Amino acid sequence: MKRISLLFLCLFLMMAWLSGCATFETEKKAVPYRLTAQGTVIWEDEFEFLPPPPDWKLLRVEGEGGDINFGFTRSDPGTFPSMTSFAYDEEPFGCSTKFEDREREFFKRFLFNAILQFQVLEKKKTQVLGGEGLEVVVEGKDPVKKEKVRAKVVFGKRGERIVGFYITQWRHLDGTYDLSAFEVFDRFVKSFKLLKKSFYETL
Repeated sequence: MKRISLLFLCLFLMMAWLSGCATFETEKKAVPYRLTAQGTVIWEDEFEFLPPPPDWKLLRVEGEGGDINFGFTRSDPGTFPSMTSFAYDEEPFGCSTKFEDREREFFKRFLFNAILQFQVLEKKKTQVLGGEGLEVVVEGKDPVKKEKVRAKVVFGKRGERIVGFYITQWRHLDGTYDLSAFEVFDRFVKSFKLLKKSFYETL
């Protein structure tokens, strides 16, 4: 009887170990990126980019009106809500294929959970994803919550469709922005490459 119990115990432990290995293997396969010898990241075999420094954490958010494919975030020194995040978005708010129109559509819903009074600080044409793009820098202030945010949005094209990159940096109304974070974002955008056609380009 003891031998049978011991045998069952061994079988149970073996099955638990094997199921753990299967789970580990599944988790390994679920990682959506890989590093290259050049120090870049290849994301789902579709995008390649230079990652930010290690103090930035990976961010994945699904939002209404489009999915943020991936981004990065970090907590900044200072009082709440001091933090910075940036992301690549395949479907930024709106539907127009013209940059100026898409900009207007986008800023009607950008950070729509906050009551912000936006002011455009800078707007210019730029080069992104191997073609023409539009770069807009804005600042929004919420006098009720005593918060402010500085954001940069870069619109580019993937085929005929507009895609977006954006960074937001939140501060208390009396806080100071850390512009070095925007340099990290700029390097990310400039390094970003499309490795294959999108689903819509194959239709």
